[in-house]
Amino acid sequence: MTGKARIGLILLLAALLLLFPIQAMAATVDDVASQLICQCGCTALLTNCTHGECHVRDTMTTAIKQGLEQGKSPEQLVKIFVAQYGEQVLASPPKRGFNLMAWILPFVAIALGGWVIYFSVKKWVFQGREAEMVTEVLELGESDEYGDRVEKELTDYSERSFR
Repeated sequence: MTGKARIGLILLLAALLLLFPIQAMAATVDDVASQLICQCGCTALLTNCTHGECHVRDTMTTAIKQGLEQGKSPEQLVKIFVAQYGEQVLASPPKRGFNLMAWILPFVAIALGGWVIYFSVKKWVFQGREAEMVTEVLELGESDEYGDRVEKELTDYSERSFR
């Protein structure tokens, strides 16, 4: 690549950056509020509280806005709300201690259910094969009183069904 081609490529990239400015990844009130539950009793996310004049929602969002203006990180703001309201303010339980079960238990239940279904189907299929083996044994010529009776019952059933 020649020097003129490199300069042209750099100018092209600079022009593209001016046309499509990169937005700063600053935290917004909605980013923090989506991690919290409104404490007015509606049990909705703070961003989705449907009460028309919810003073709790307004107070919490104002506190988030002031904290962001003071330069606090979203993690610090969430910790402040946890200290004030407890862990029930969090939209998702923390992944530690007893709350870890809320994260792990669904996957364990799915795996256990899959295991039960697998072995149930396997047993069901094996029982079908076992019945085929019994039928083959009867067809191979082992004529005994029981086999003759089964044959008679089957023919009666197929002709006119049971009584």
